Formats: sequence, structure tokens, C-alpha cells
Amino acid sequence: MSMSLKAALPIAAISLFLLACGDDNGSNVPIVKPQFSAFTVAANPNNVLSAIATLTLANADSVHAVYWTGGDAIQSTPFSSQGGASATPVSGTALLLGLRPGTAYHVYLEAIGHGSTISSDTAAFTTGALPTFLQSVSLTSVSPASFGYILTSLWDGSTAYITAFDSAGNVAWYRAFPGGIPAEETKQQANGDFTAVLTTSHGGEQVAGQAVELTPDGSIVRTFTAADGSYLDGHEFWLLFNNDAYDGALMLQYTARHLDLSAHGGPSDTLVTGHQLVRQDAGGSQHVVFDAWDHFQLTDNVEPTSGQIDFDHPNAISIAPDGNYAVSWRNLDVITKIDASTGDLLWTLASPFSARASDFAITGDPLNGFSAQHSARVLANGNVLIFDNGTKHAPSVSRAVEYQLDSSAHTASLAFQYKHAPPIYTNFTGSVQRFVNGNTLVGFTFGGTLKATEVTPAGDVVYDGTLVSSGSQTPYRFTKVRSLYRYEQP
Repeated sequence: MSMSLKAALPIAAISLFLLACGDDNGSNVPIVKPQFSAFTVAANPNNVLSAIATLTLANADSVHAVYWTGGDAIQSTPFSSQGGASATPVSGTALLLGLRPGTAYHVYLEAIGHGSTISSDTAAFTTGALPTFLQSVSLTSVSPASFGYILTSLWDGSTAYITAFDSAGNVAWYRAFPGGIPAEETKQQANGDFTAVLTTSHGGEQVAGQAVELTPDGSIVRTFTAADGSYLDGHEFWLLFNNDAYDGALMLQYTARHLDLSAHGGPSDTLVTGHQLVRQDAGGSQHVVFDAWDHFQLTDNVEPTSGQIDFDHPNAISIAPDGNYAVSWRNLDVITKIDASTGDLLWTLASPFSARASDFAITGDPLNGFSAQHSARVLANGNVLIFDNGTKHAPSVSRAVEYQLDSSAHTASLAFQYKHAPPIYTNFTGSVQRFVNGNTLVGFTFGGTLKATEVTPAGDVVYDGTLVSSGSQTPYRFTKVRSLYRYEQP
């Protein structure tokens, strides 16, 4: 793109040279215009696919970047607030995300203030090369994804990466965490920040872990750990908000006990872990909302996993439309709804394979329920969407399944299911996500085939991406985000 073409784009910049205009009474009044100085573009140290433009500006309340490369279409970032149109010069920034590696870009900034728009000079910037491991990673598919980015966590044996793939399956955004600790659950939160749980735990090991909150530029702004005597579980982590203000976090933790299992054919001294649903307030204080030790029995574990010492293994928290919490307990083949204020059990949805009593009888399901489930979500209509790992199906097969709960009839009726063709068995992990348009993203995230598959309510496949990598850790989930800059409901 030529400089003359660029100069023609920001027509509003011409108004910078007008010194006065007439008001309604015909008198001349000075026009206050945004002003730029000290504009530079530099690499983002957290992500080579990102750049940070800095500048000094006055009389501007928001700014964004306009950029292009070669013959590609011109792109722009969302406008970001710069703290008001003060006449006093202030430092401002504009963040560029989703760039391509090893690519030369032209960038200029536009600022808005007092009803006027001005543009900066154009700067040149070239992105760096991706980390070696990420150069080998992609989501391959016949057709592009329908929108946005697919987010997941990866691991090269020494460094964890939370990674977003664009609609073509290329790495578009990432944050690396060196230090030998994998990342488990990651998501984009309601404030647009991302979170990741860094831990070597699978739900029972007595190891320290932490959850981190980071802004889209990769800067860590908060860290979260378990209470003394407890351990942080990596399966789910939520930031909480009250009228858009940060209001704390919701997480899973666990505690260990030495138990005599001789009556059950086990050793007389066995280390067993059980989980707690924990709410942390905005000031950092934590309290236990629900404790599995108080509600479940060791004999409820109908899905034991060799080498794992937790008897309950919760792996998902869903915040229901009424503000209460639904928790998936893999080893129990159970999903429970828990009162957010009192911790009381509101209902239990137990599979016929479970040892627990269910408040709902599953009807219309040709597979007769779910087993070893993950990623349970309460939808806006009150239905429950589940990734059914299917360990107890014959043959074992994984699927997405949705049940409509009728509290009067005490039934859970099949509303939707999807099994991949050919069938895939994901004996651990897995994810489901419902979009606003009714489509469902299903993540088959363990075993020889790692897929992110989007299907319509009728089960028609609109996207089928396969994760290709060299020696990556099995991703925990695949989830969609619409924007890397801010949260928009998928």
C-alpha cells in the first residue's frame, strides 16, 4: 500500500489545520483537537504475534491502530479508552494482536477527541518468529472455522502455552509459561482477560499450583493459590464480577486424608483426596461453598482411575442462569447443582451407572446416560450440556449430549446428541460449548485423534479441525473466543 493511499484514508485529519469555526451565533471559537507525539511501535515481549504502539497524546479520549502488510486488506484494532480527553499530555498505548510471524507491517494510529479525529505518521514494524514448538502446531481442516479463535493449552515438555488458533488453523495468539509446569484449564473471562491454571496435578497429587489472570497483551495482573493445607485443582477456574467490577473467583481445591480401606479390600493406611468448591472474595479471603467429604462416600467412586487417589474427581463448574453452581463429578457419574449462598444440594443428576440417587430419570437416550463425563454446562434454557466420555458404553464412545430437565416430572429427556463419524473414544478430558446461534463446539482432546468439531443443532458438521503438533501435551479443552481484545459471547 502506498504512502499516498494511506494519506488519503484519514480524511478527518485535515481538520487538524482548521483553527476556528463559527458557532450558532456566528462568532469564532477555538477548536480543541487531539494531538500526537512520540509515536513508536515495538515488539510485545509476551507474544511475537503482537505489537504495542506507544505515544503521547492530549485532548483524546480513545485511540486505535490501523495496520496492513503487502497487498492485504487494511485492518484496525478496537478503540481503547485513554482516560479522558485531557489537555494535559498523557502516555497512551494501542495493542495489536493476531499478527503473522516474520511479517513486515505498516502501522499508524487514529485518535478521537472533542468530536475530531486525527492520524499519526506511519511506522514500520516486523514481527519475530514463533517459538520453535509453536511453529509445528496447527488446527488443520477442510474448511475454515466459522468465526473467531479456538483457545486451548499446549505443552512441549518444559514450557506451557495457552494458544489461540485463527479460523485458518494458524497460531494467532499465545502466552508462554516456562518453568516445567503444564497449563490445564484456560479460558477468556467476562472482563476480556485470560486465565490459566498452572499445575502438575491431575486432581489428587499433593503439589502446589496457581491460577493466573493475564490481560490480552500477556501481562499477569492477578495470581490465585489454594488455602493452607489445600491444593489447587486445575480443572476449572472462574473470575466473578458484580456490575462489571471484579468480585473474586470460584475454583476447585482438595484436601488429603489417611484412611483405613481394609474393609473395602484396600490397605489400612491409604492416602485419599477429596475436593472442595471454594469461593474467593475480592479481598482475597476464601471460604468453602461445598465439601465432597461431607456429602459423598468412598464407595460412590464408580469410575476409578489407576494411579489417581482422589475419590470424587470434579472436573467442571458451570455458573447457572440463576447464579447457582453446577459441578460435574467424573468418578461418581454425577452432576450436582449447589446453592451459591448456602452450599446446599439443590439437585442431583446421576447416570444409571452411578451409585448415587438421581432426582431425574434419564429418558429418550439410546445410550442410557453418561459416564466419566467432563465439561458439564447449564445452558440459558436450563438444559444441561455434557461431554460424555462414554467409558461404560458398549462399545466405548464419546459424544456431546444435552438433557432437558423437568423438575416436576423428575425427568432428564434427551434434547441433543452428537457422535463423531467415525466414532471417537476420548477416555479422559473433553469439552462442549454452546454458541449463541445454537451450534455446539465439541472437543475430543485425548487419545490418538484430537479434534475441535462444530456442529449444528441437527448434527451437521460445519467445522472439523484436527490438532497437529510435535510432542504436545494433550489439550484439556477447546473453546471459542470471538475477539482477542475483549469478551464477546461466542
